[in-house]
Amino acid sequence: MQDIFGSVRRSLVFRPSADNEETPPPVASTSSTTAAGAIVDKISSCIRRSRAFTKSASPSAARDTAPPIRWRKGELIGCGAFGRVYMGMNLDSGELLAVKQVLIAANSASKEKAQAHIRELEEEVKLLKNLSHPNIVRYLGTVREEETLNILLEFVPGGSISSLLGKFGAFPEAVIRNYTKQLLVGLEYLHKNGIMHRDIKGANILVDNKGCIKLADFGASKQVVELATISGAKSMKGTPYWMSPEVILQTGHSL
Repeated sequence: MQDIFGSVRRSLVFRPSADNEETPPPVASTSSTTAAGAIVDKISSCIRRSRAFTKSASPSAARDTAPPIRWRKGELIGCGAFGRVYMGMNLDSGELLAVKQVLIAANSASKEKAQAHIRELEEEVKLLKNLSHPNIVRYLGTVREEETLNILLEFVPGGSISSLLGKFGAFPEAVIRNYTKQLLVGLEYLHKNGIMHRDIKGANILVDNKGCIKLADFGASKQVVELATISGAKSMKGTPYWMSPEVILQTGHSL
């Protein structure tokens, strides 16, 4: 009897394995279906990633290919060591602008070198356009003309601290504290972004009609100086009096 039960158990164990041998085709078809599904999922994932990448990249691409600002020149509002500053108007939005004009070298000997500095300046302004802080002047872009390079900036209606001192005399201590605090906050923001002003003076500290201090002439100032020097428009009126000794001696300086 034990032999009979043993043979029956062996047959029961054997039959499922035999059945399993007969069912590979469905299993194979299931595995192929699973593999096909996995491939479809991978393709869908790649498509989703590519769409996400396209959406994230499109705003910066749009900024890089943005058309130049159309503007019209108004009255002269300032004369610096390396160029003149005019009031301007954005012909599309009506926004008022400050436009710094720098002469481009006319003679062929200096023209090639000037063009190299212009390209550097334009690239630097593109980077400076990304900076945004209440205590710095916004860079809006550049427009190149035949004889000048125009740097478009935020217009600050109050003028500079130098002009305000001429109009109103010495500031009260409370005003000085307020201006100094804002000046330091603006400088801290520039330093955090790896930008050294190099030419802090009354003419480069602007005040809006609400008493907000805005630092001007930072970042791209070095390229403007080099371009103006090539063009023969360099003038050091007053500026050395505000320079630190290491800048004048060119012995190096750091933040």
